[in-house]
Amino acid sequence: MLRRPLLALAVVALGALSLTGCGAHDSTGQIAVTVSENAAEHPYEVRVYAATGKLSEHQRVFPGGTADFAGIPLGRVTVRATDLCSAKATVTDDHVATVTLATTGC
Repeated sequence: MLRRPLLALAVVALGALSLTGCGAHDSTGQIAVTVSENAAEHPYEVRVYAATGKLSEHQRVFPGGTADFAGIPLGRVTVRATDLCSAKATVTDDHVATVTLATTGC
C-alpha cells in the first residue's frame, strides 16, 4: 500500500519541477549566414561546424541570400562554403549570430 503515496509524491515533484523551470535547458542557438552578392551565380552549400569540428547544419544559399540555422550548439562555430572565405562566430542562446561569406578577405 506504499505505492500510492509514492506515486502521488512523484507526480507532485514532477509538476513542481516543470512549473519552476527546472527542466532540461536547450543548449542551442541560431545563426544567420549570408552569401555575398559578389559570389559567382550558383548556389553554395553552406556548412556550419561546431567547435568540436562536427558538422552541425548545412543548406544551399544563392549569392545575396541568407540562410537561417537553428539548433546550433552554443559556442564558437566555423561557417564554410566551397570557393568562399570561411568565417567564425560565437553562438549564444540570447541572440542570433550573423556571418557573411565572401570571395575576398580570406
